[in-house]
Amino acid sequence: MGGSAGPADGAAPERPANEDALHQALLGGLLSRIGMYNPEHRVYVGARQTRFVIHPSSGLAKKPPAWVMAHELVQTTQLFARNVARLDPVWLDRVGNHLLKRTYADPHWSDKAGRAKVREHATLYGLPVLKDRSVDYATIAPVRARLMFLEHALVRGEYESRGAFQAKNRALLAEVSRLRDKARRSEMLSDEEALLAFFDSRVPASVTDGKAFETWRERAESQNENLLCLRLSDVLAHDRPLLPEHYPDSLDLHGVELPLSYRFDPSADDDGVTVSLPLGLLPQLEPGELDWTIPGWLRDKVAALLETLPKAQRRELGTSPDLADTLAARLVPFSGPLLAALVRGLQQATGVHVPAEAFRLDAVPRYLAFTFRIVGERGKELARGRDLNALIREHSAQAREAFTRTSAPPQWERSGVTAWDFGAMPEFVTRPVLGTPVRAYPAIIDRQKSVDLALLESKEAALAATREGVRRLCALASQRALVGLGKRVPAPFPRADRMPHPRTESDAFRERVLSRVVEEAFGLGPGAPLPRNAAEFTALLAKGQRQVDATFERVTRAIGALGTELDKLQRALAAAAREPSGTNAVRDIRAQLELLMMPDPASPDPIGVVELAQLEQYPRYLRAAQTRLARAITDPRKDADKAAPLAPIWAMFLDKRRTGRDATLARLLHYELEELRVALFAPELKAARSVSASALAREVAALR
Repeated sequence: MGGSAGPADGAAPERPANEDALHQALLGGLLSRIGMYNPEHRVYVGARQTRFVIHPSSGLAKKPPAWVMAHELVQTTQLFARNVARLDPVWLDRVGNHLLKRTYADPHWSDKAGRAKVREHATLYGLPVLKDRSVDYATIAPVRARLMFLEHALVRGEYESRGAFQAKNRALLAEVSRLRDKARRSEMLSDEEALLAFFDSRVPASVTDGKAFETWRERAESQNENLLCLRLSDVLAHDRPLLPEHYPDSLDLHGVELPLSYRFDPSADDDGVTVSLPLGLLPQLEPGELDWTIPGWLRDKVAALLETLPKAQRRELGTSPDLADTLAARLVPFSGPLLAALVRGLQQATGVHVPAEAFRLDAVPRYLAFTFRIVGERGKELARGRDLNALIREHSAQAREAFTRTSAPPQWERSGVTAWDFGAMPEFVTRPVLGTPVRAYPAIIDRQKSVDLALLESKEAALAATREGVRRLCALASQRALVGLGKRVPAPFPRADRMPHPRTESDAFRERVLSRVVEEAFGLGPGAPLPRNAAEFTALLAKGQRQVDATFERVTRAIGALGTELDKLQRALAAAAREPSGTNAVRDIRAQLELLMMPDPASPDPIGVVELAQLEQYPRYLRAAQTRLARAITDPRKDADKAAPLAPIWAMFLDKRRTGRDATLARLLHYELEELRVALFAPELKAARSVSASALAREVAALR
């Protein structure tokens, strides 16, 4: 062993080539006589904390190595080791493996090795022979080592596989991350445990490192190349699916693909979604059509709008947490105004009518409303903001100019047309306006003696114009019959001043009556389907011409009865105006009469704007007014008592009607008020239906 006497001439001792092998062979019998040098105390610490020094006669005494083994330990003045040799503590792992006490700590992933590693510590008789040695974790805990491989190598991507699945998974995870940012719901991205479960279910238990994984993967992918490729359903949380279609990159509106961009920054003006609107599309937008939001946020916006309702209405609707879910499932986004659809949905779901103006769009979180970006040619931004109506007002003239500058196909630029000789009318024609393909809508436009064919900006404008144009074509085709009937049209409604009507006024009145006859006979009222080709027009013409005479009789009978009662009422009003007791009733009846006879400011009388069935009720309304007037003169106090529940409703209605937007509902409420007048002032004439003043007051209050 490492010489007890030095070599001659003081030269360093030579180490035979097989010295380490010899010492390792001897080590098996000397495990209890090893020692680790303690430089602080200049002694060796041996097994079970014994302490010794190298005998001075040893060649190693002057320069003690870190570890030694001794042939014998001799106690004299102190414990000496004799016949000692250097010891590499690593030998103890092989020679004394059965005696080592091992502990492990700090399992970690090794990118270089492509496997999990762990720090190994080992002691022999209390001596730390191994410290922080990195060993394969799979040899210690194969199950845990495998999970670490799956987590680091496959879930976190810290191992570069030769397979294509990693690139595909990275692309999908990037898309999910983008969806997460769009949704403003980072918790909707599944955590690493979900991805770990995905790989755990596919990779066999025997795979704990990169080499074993590649061997298995090549064999497995030969049978299923997408075995390790993630799907959205594997990545996304299951409670509320986050799907690309819920957070689209574009919106299809009126046939135009509108780009959407997302921003998640509550402090920014454009927080939420920005939609780019081509200038040429502005005239086609319906008010409230872009109050919607993307599908992924529709439920949240509905819930937010419900929260803006007054407490009384929220109580009436109930507090069911499912109401917003129910409504969101029923609504079809961008199919007309949001609030109108929400009102209908609530009525169907709960039976409760909530007026549109009860909702406060300005009170919902800002990100649930679009930011609008108006763009011109080549996508140049012209304006940006959240108030779409203001943007449309600012740029509508420019938009219409761009629309009219765009040439129309020759077949839709005709004038002087007197018969349907132009083939089928498509629903729309697409033309480039400022570089954007924009729909234009074919229309038949009434020019009195003929019609024109033209393209209009919006579907609604084209339908309204075409309804009048088709009516004119029907009138031209039925001209012979209408000329004869025109001679039998009653005189215009009597005037309050008792002056005869001028000839021009009589001609215009005759034209309005005959136009109404054509509308009724040929079924061309509001909402009725219109012919789109020559065959449909011919069928409409044949059916309508058979009904012209009977329709003329019905219309003129209604007009005649109305004229008779109107004359009586005007005479009664003139007489009552001279009676002080009838002052209040006269004032109210004149306001009533003004609205009845001029329900639309654009029309001089009700003939062209009031449904025929409703027009036939006018004589009853006027008779009720005459009855009231006679009784009011006799007993004004009783008349005031009867008028008390009506007066505030009527005043509110007139105010709402002047400033409101819902003309159709206002017209219906007007006739409900007329039925209430009959019930209050002339019950013997019998109201057409039961009307409650309190219920009517609520409906008028809800009028937009």
